[in-house]
Amino acid sequence: MASRLLALLLLLSCAPFAAAKRRAPKLPDAWDVLRESLEPVDASYQGEVLVDVYKGQLATTREMSVRVADGGRYRREILGEDGRPSQLIVSDGKTEWIYDRARNKVWEGEPADPYYKRLGPDDEFDLLSENYDALVSSSTPVAGHAAWLVELRSKEGGRLERRLWIDKRKGLVLQSQMFLPDGQLATEMKFTKLEYRKSSAKTPFMFKIPPGAKIVKRTEPDFMALDEAKSAAGLEPKTPAWLPSGYVFESLDVLPRGGRKILHFRFSDGVNVLSLFQCPPHVTLDFGGENAKQIDAGFGRATTAWTPEGRVLGWSKAGSKFLLVGPLSPEQLARVAESVR
Repeated sequence: MASRLLALLLLLSCAPFAAAKRRAPKLPDAWDVLRESLEPVDASYQGEVLVDVYKGQLATTREMSVRVADGGRYRREILGEDGRPSQLIVSDGKTEWIYDRARNKVWEGEPADPYYKRLGPDDEFDLLSENYDALVSSSTPVAGHAAWLVELRSKEGGRLERRLWIDKRKGLVLQSQMFLPDGQLATEMKFTKLEYRKSSAKTPFMFKIPPGAKIVKRTEPDFMALDEAKSAAGLEPKTPAWLPSGYVFESLDVLPRGGRKILHFRFSDGVNVLSLFQCPPHVTLDFGGENAKQIDAGFGRATTAWTPEGRVLGWSKAGSKFLLVGPLSPEQLARVAESVR
């Protein structure tokens, strides 16, 4: 009798652990979660976002109000210190307006098409999986919404590159962190409030030009091959012979600047983007960098600076000016620049 009672007590004591084991949620495939985050969200939503840009231990914080609806409509208001929108980006699905309040200037053009480039979305996803390992885990809620946490680590060295908190139901990226090659946090985006809606009114996505504002018609990127770019810009495209492991050519477009044309090359490893600008010698490029200084880069004099998109290296060579921007180490930037022929 005693042995039966002992066995029953043991069985009852183990039951909660067995039930807990059965209830443990099965984690989804990390790549499936990432794929879903790239698809349009099947609902309208609005929310408030904090964007932190780090430089060492210091951070600059911006508040942003976001509204998104079907048909490619969106409204993003970046708030200034006075709580009023300092920058406004609005699209009704056909036209996009970018308004800078301080300069009372409006840029008008077509909304950017993420699929209009030579490296298609499937190719980009394949490139991502070739260069990175993806790990998924369950996370605490973000802005009241259950989330999966996905970490992207470089296959070369296991370096952490991105953290993404993705809504379990809708696939929306609720929070993201980007890291520099030295492991420091570079930028962070996080929803602090988020509400999904079945529909949204048209009014928030209509733009009224402010009195006296200067309107600039924005030229859309026209991604092209090297020979096409040479003819369109009147420049001989100079491409780097060396890129960091995993980076490939993504796109090239010709942009107007001060009555002249400049070339914009983009290279990607599936997560990070490296931009190379090539322009005539008399064109000035204001890249908005901080702590700019002159250095001897080994191949000549150059200028370095820092931006939220990564480090900047600028130099002149063979009758052209160049600007290289990306999340690389100073040594990697210099090696890419030196290989431009």
